Amino acid sequence: GVKLSECEKDEIAEITAIAQEAFLTQLFGMGFFHADPHPGNILKLNEPTPEGYTVALIDCGLMANVDKADQDHMISAVIHLANKDYASLVDDFIRLKILPTDCDRAAIIPLMDKALSPYVKGGGAKKYEEELKRMYGMEDSVSSQVGGFQAMTQDALTVLNDIPFSIPPYFAILGRAIVTLEGIALTGNEDYGIIMETYPFIARKLLSENRPEIQQALQEVLFSVGDSSNPGLKLNRLLALLNNASGAVGTKEGAAFVDLDAVPEDGLSLGDGLKLLLSDNAESVRKLLEEEVENIAWVFFRQIIRKGMTEASVALTPPRLPSLPFIGDLISPPKLQLDDVPLPFLLPGEEVTSTPSVSLMTANQFTDLIAPKLTRDEEIYAISISDAAEEFLGPNVANFLRGDGLISTQSASLVLAAASTGLLGNKDLLGTQNAQNVIQTVSNLLKRLDSKAGGSVEEVLAEVTAKLSDDEKERLDEIVTELTQRTLSKVRARAATRQ
Repeated sequence: GVKLSECEKDEIAEITAIAQEAFLTQLFGMGFFHADPHPGNILKLNEPTPEGYTVALIDCGLMANVDKADQDHMISAVIHLANKDYASLVDDFIRLKILPTDCDRAAIIPLMDKALSPYVKGGGAKKYEEELKRMYGMEDSVSSQVGGFQAMTQDALTVLNDIPFSIPPYFAILGRAIVTLEGIALTGNEDYGIIMETYPFIARKLLSENRPEIQQALQEVLFSVGDSSNPGLKLNRLLALLNNASGAVGTKEGAAFVDLDAVPEDGLSLGDGLKLLLSDNAESVRKLLEEEVENIAWVFFRQIIRKGMTEASVALTPPRLPSLPFIGDLISPPKLQLDDVPLPFLLPGEEVTSTPSVSLMTANQFTDLIAPKLTRDEEIYAISISDAAEEFLGPNVANFLRGDGLISTQSASLVLAAASTGLLGNKDLLGTQNAQNVIQTVSNLLKRLDSKAGGSVEEVLAEVTAKLSDDEKERLDEIVTELTQRTLSKVRARAATRQ
């Protein structure tokens, strides 16, 4: 092969991506990395190996180990650094034993911003110096340069005198390896920034690993942690993460930092995103989302049922006879409200094997029983998911989730009739076949929504699932069936409380 030091600029740019992936795999996958990856130790092979490899590392005399705990802390640090979350980065540095537990956060965070933000923007030492001068106001005039230098010196003295930081032994070797690799990359791309270039690898790591430490970092990325006004999963963050893992990263602040909420316009299609989400490489995120998706299904089930039953109740209520001149309402009976009429419902017992019993209640009472009203937080959450669905899947899918105009008079009659004749008391309610029947009913409702609005909900779903392999389709079917069974289980449990 040919040493990287002897390669042309365009060849270096091509090899940089491969060498970067190899280094990150060593560091975060094996915990054992080549600590001296200078251009003379990286070879571009003349011919690919039988396995297809085109680059080789030689001279493994200087190697280093990093344990799992520190790997996880570094992954968390990359996420926080890339997202400019310096408050959380302080915690990462404490876990890495770079900072003491009693460090002065108020003093450290602004200094981190000044020292690390220029580095994240990339471009090496020259652009770092330019950005530093800009931040400290060191313009062309002598007075501004003097004032900026004094401010920079004061910050440096604060770091040296007031912040008792330390560098773990392996960290010094790691820093050397990173600086060496970054120097190589800058030869091929003068704007190269290792933090931003590393983020897609970190995103793939978050999707695939099930360890608690990785799950915690993933939860920070996907959920509105600390935001009580908008709790729960943020759908746009999930879509952004899937794009990040494929190499498309949304940015903010002049493309310098990762925007966790931004879904790149030129990123994955919905079909490709779903395919990645259902792949073997996304086991971690599926495990994390399992409980959350169940909660989402329960929230939207209740919303759809409540809105649909309200609309249907109005439609099923017969009109009142008109008043006659001079006689008025004397021979016109009061308007009969469906909500005022008690109906017999055959409800289950507390145990699956218990004998169902008849209970008299109005349609409203029945709705409150099986689909209780959403709390304020749930309403806000449902709105945020529906809005995201409208942005990425179109208005008809969003209308389905909102329950707008979905359940017809006929559909509502079937729901009430099924409950009245003992469907909820059926011991087979939670079976796979019944869950499949419910799924088919939802599919029919989607078709009805299409015909009403002239939309393409079914087409969207068909397009999204078209690229799935047989295994991925089977996995999706299992997930949907399991969610349906869990939702039916909640309905049955609530119905049993009426006993």
